[in-house]
Amino acid sequence: MLQTIRDNMKGAVAMFIVAIMIIPFALFGIDSLFLRDSTAGEAAKVNGQAIAESALSQAIRVQKQQLLERFGEQAPVELLSDERLRGPVLQRLIQRELLSQSATNGSMTVSDGALDQLIISSPQFQRDGKFDPQLFTQLLRMQGYTPAIYKGLLLEDMLINQHATALSDSAFSTQADIERLTALTQQERDFQFVTLEYGDSAASVHIEDSEVQSFYDANQASFMSREQVSIDYIEVSLSKLAATVEVSDEQVQQQFKQEQDSFVAQVQRQAAHILIESKDDGSEQSVITEVLAKLEAGEDFSELAKTYSDDLGSRAFGGDLGSSDGTTFPDAFEVALGSLEPGQVSAPTETEAGTHFIKLVSEERTQAPSFEGVAQRIKADLAKAAAESLYLEILEELPEATYNADDLEFAAEELGLEVASSALFGREGGVGVLASNQVLAAVFSDEVLNDGQVSDVLELSDSTLIVLKRKEHMPSVVKPVLEVTTDIIEQLTREKTETLLADKAAKYISELETGRDIEVLAEEHGLSWQVQISTPRQQAGIADQLLQHVFSLPHSSTGTVNSGIQLSDGDYVVVQLSKVTEGRLPDLPTEQLEQFKGQLAEQLAQLEFSLYQRSMEAGSDVIIH
Repeated sequence: MLQTIRDNMKGAVAMFIVAIMIIPFALFGIDSLFLRDSTAGEAAKVNGQAIAESALSQAIRVQKQQLLERFGEQAPVELLSDERLRGPVLQRLIQRELLSQSATNGSMTVSDGALDQLIISSPQFQRDGKFDPQLFTQLLRMQGYTPAIYKGLLLEDMLINQHATALSDSAFSTQADIERLTALTQQERDFQFVTLEYGDSAASVHIEDSEVQSFYDANQASFMSREQVSIDYIEVSLSKLAATVEVSDEQVQQQFKQEQDSFVAQVQRQAAHILIESKDDGSEQSVITEVLAKLEAGEDFSELAKTYSDDLGSRAFGGDLGSSDGTTFPDAFEVALGSLEPGQVSAPTETEAGTHFIKLVSEERTQAPSFEGVAQRIKADLAKAAAESLYLEILEELPEATYNADDLEFAAEELGLEVASSALFGREGGVGVLASNQVLAAVFSDEVLNDGQVSDVLELSDSTLIVLKRKEHMPSVVKPVLEVTTDIIEQLTREKTETLLADKAAKYISELETGRDIEVLAEEHGLSWQVQISTPRQQAGIADQLLQHVFSLPHSSTGTVNSGIQLSDGDYVVVQLSKVTEGRLPDLPTEQLEQFKGQLAEQLAQLEFSLYQRSMEAGSDVIIH
């Protein structure tokens, strides 16, 4: 559904709109849109409409999971903090709520036919390019909601999209806009420059030993070694335990026989229905009679459902409700469904919802699996079960075995485990489980790091635990001056060279200001000199820093503009800007010009939509708790 909307939207504004729309799906699920907890704390209130703290918390949790899936174990701790995520997630919820309220206040609406058509045309509900009602209902059931609730969410999304798209589509660009943009972006400049090379000046700089010592004494905090530690540890994981468990063929055969003996074939029945709701005046009876007569006359069930059924969620799909294992529908409905043969239609069946005509569309029964098909799975299951039992025993016994212990060897021997040793690592973490925040907190605790105690048993997950002891500790200390002398000399040399180059550049710029010719100046001082004519903003062979500086200089209508910039490689460049030529829009075919206008309009739409968002927030009563 959302993909269809994306396919019909273009540009940065559209992507922003989609990002706002998909929050209920991507962050905290559809139920939060319909199941409001009035007793929950409020994270924010938008024009009187509360955003529940519980919804925000759940959104943050899922956002964390998405970041972990993206970055894995290398996800920075600060990136996953609630404090870091709370602001951006809440802001997106507020933006969505504002758009929704604005659409509602604008009396926007979407017809049932448009909703049905969007569902039918959504690729995720199709098989072989055609809408599949069973797939539709299965996907909804997996997410825990009904067609009616799904259509409610879809309606809200489409209203927001309708509102936002109307705003973004109203942006346009004129010929004057294009000409102004062209004049700026296609501008060309004539300039000359001389380069004061870092290497030549640095070679003439000498650093005295006393300067090195003085810098070292004044900046010792910059020369601290990295604190490092190594540990001995016992790691227990369910997967590693399972790999050590031996499962015999006899055990596999016994388990297979038990599964065969307890196997019960499951039946999946695909149902369709025509629902006639009860009326206070009893008028539904005439409709029931009419439908019954048409069914007995052999008319198409699907067409009758579209005409007569009061179930809005299934009516457009010929009454298709998807499949049931016997527990999905009300008891009376399931009894009637179970009595039918594929293709048969039941007699009128009463439930609390009304009167149903039920059709069994198809029926599938599961078959008992073969030994060859399940042997490997059974073997893995038995190994895992044995490992789980062993894991629980270790989890119970390991804390006692390591309590007040001098080392980990005794516990490892008693429980049949192994002690591993790590390489030195710092507070940023080691490799594998040693990068865990829990592990780092334990390693660098006073008890373990300074007192040399064995840590508590740490449960890193439901299937992994670790206990550890410090092996070696290398505190952070000031490095000897001899160890950092080279670094200090490099830094002092760079500082002196940069100052020297800046002084020279200032002198040369002063000379240029008096009218001296830059070419003569370059030759006099033996400098590299270069001329650039009609140079665009992107010019190969010219440093980006230099180009950005040149195009940032003001244009003088009376003469040249002289300036200087130090590049990241240390070189200092003295620039003389002599001419600025505004860009001109070339003669373009009408089609290409219109395309250009469309691209510019899209960029303007992005800006205008952003301004609209700001104005909505500024004009709304938004309270963040």
